[in-house]
Amino acid sequence: MPAKAWISAVLLSTAMGAQSPAFEVATVKLATGSGSIGWLSYPGGRLEITNCTLNQIIHLAYGFEDFQISGGPAWVGRDVWDIKAKAPSSSEAARYVPKTPKYPPAPEALLMLRRLLADRFQLTLQHEMKEGSGYELVVANKGPKFGATRDHDAYPVVASGVTDDPDLRLWLRGENASMEKFATFLAQRLRSPVLDRTGLKGEFDFTVKYADRDALVAAVQDQLGLKLVATKVPVEHLVITRAEKPAEN
Repeated sequence: MPAKAWISAVLLSTAMGAQSPAFEVATVKLATGSGSIGWLSYPGGRLEITNCTLNQIIHLAYGFEDFQISGGPAWVGRDVWDIKAKAPSSSEAARYVPKTPKYPPAPEALLMLRRLLADRFQLTLQHEMKEGSGYELVVANKGPKFGATRDHDAYPVVASGVTDDPDLRLWLRGENASMEKFATFLAQRLRSPVLDRTGLKGEFDFTVKYADRDALVAAVQDQLGLKLVATKVPVEHLVITRAEKPAEN
């Protein structure tokens, strides 16, 4: 089940006092801020988070983008943390074997991470629905200008970077990526919800080069044959109602 689909049930169970699964061992430390930023998941139910703010950890645990997370003290988006955790050997999470460490943690491990945030950061959240500005990603009149992936075993990703072209200095590339994943990537770049309405199933390879964020919408249509249509969409929000800095261990 997708992370977002669990949110209401998890918040409801927390309010009712139900206990979600927990890591067997976990360490939380204030990070130096040097080195890589992100998370890695390993066989045996191990999860390592490095140099991430509490907002970024909430993004991982609940699947909400940063523009959907608000509230809390200033440090939730400033201070960075290292977390190392391991699921109990008897859990389903311990039997999960990701193809690479970059794959998302097992669904049960995400529930354990939510439990850790509640226990160690005293995190409480409020779930809200609001209507806001967003986009629908649809196929343009002449159809898509890209094809199915060449490697179904490749790690599914939409990545971005900088080119050597002064006129089109940015690029994004999808490899073995679904349209849902692409919509999520566009939402991050545009800082606005993007709903996949293409109807395109499966995984694809594609590349776009563009000048800046303002040119991204037009570049997607010109180079991929996909159109971003501005519209009003229901937007889920997580509001941090409490967060405390944890004691380190």
